Amino acid sequence: MSKILERILVSRIFAHLTRKHILHPAHGFTKRRSTCTNLLESLNDWTLCVQSRQQVAIVYIDFRKAFDVILHRKLLARLHSYGVRDSLLLWLKNHFANRTHQTKIGPSLSDVIDLISGVVQGSGVAPLMFFDLH
Repeated sequence: MSKILERILVSRIFAHLTRKHILHPAHGFTKRRSTCTNLLESLNDWTLCVQSRQQVAIVYIDFRKAFDVILHRKLLARLHSYGVRDSLLLWLKNHFANRTHQTKIGPSLSDVIDLISGVVQGSGVAPLMFFDLH
């Protein structure tokens, strides 16, 4: 049931951000826009630049740990500033609240700590929280 609810909420947030022209036309996590289409568009842009004798600078960024470092309060403040409010914002706040973490190495366990950043791995909400917002 929670996965179905997440899908409904994500579709509502996505529709709102798209309607308000807040989302950058991102690749990945979007229908008909994948990392493959991103590479094809990039290659096309680079080819056009080289053919017209323009300089091209390419920067690769590894976002593997991005899901772990976003502060919940900043994420919620940004969503609020983009018009995600009321019960939807409250649901997201509760979704991120009261989460804890504990690390296990061999037989040893660390202390349990409260999470103030990161999103729930495998959550349907997680990818939407990392769209390139204008």
